[in-house]
Amino acid sequence: MSDAGCVFCKVVAALDPPDTCPAGEAGQVLRKVRDLTASIAILAPDQHYKGYTMVVSKTHAVELYELPERQSTQYFQDMVAVARAIAAAFKPRKMNYEALGNTVGHLHWHLFPRYEWDPHPKRPIWETSHSPRLPGPEEYADTLAAIRRHLA
Repeated sequence: MSDAGCVFCKVVAALDPPDTCPAGEAGQVLRKVRDLTASIAILAPDQHYKGYTMVVSKTHAVELYELPERQSTQYFQDMVAVARAIAAAFKPRKMNYEALGNTVGHLHWHLFPRYEWDPHPKRPIWETSHSPRLPGPEEYADTLAAIRRHLA
């Protein structure tokens, strides 16, 4: 099920089967980490927090409880698998999980690995502004490969 006007429904469609598609910001690209059972894991363009990944439901839903129980359980398991893979690949001190949906009304989680160098380790990431860190193609490829190696 999809919603024709939904940004993430368009992204999910655009990443089937290609591994990249344009992001919302000009010149930025979304890179597919992996297709999962109920979701698609997408490496965020901004890699200020190395490994920052979004886990987007393949089915359009605004709220987790709108999915059938089996699907919501699988979606949650997908998200946990991606978080484990990021943690195994990059060894952050903490993983932050964000699922607000106030801007894009399509079920998605932001997984932010937090590191020792973090200037505000006990505060939400959005309280500290930073310029986007857009690595070169080789670093994106290395980051994707590292997460994929640990993703069952």
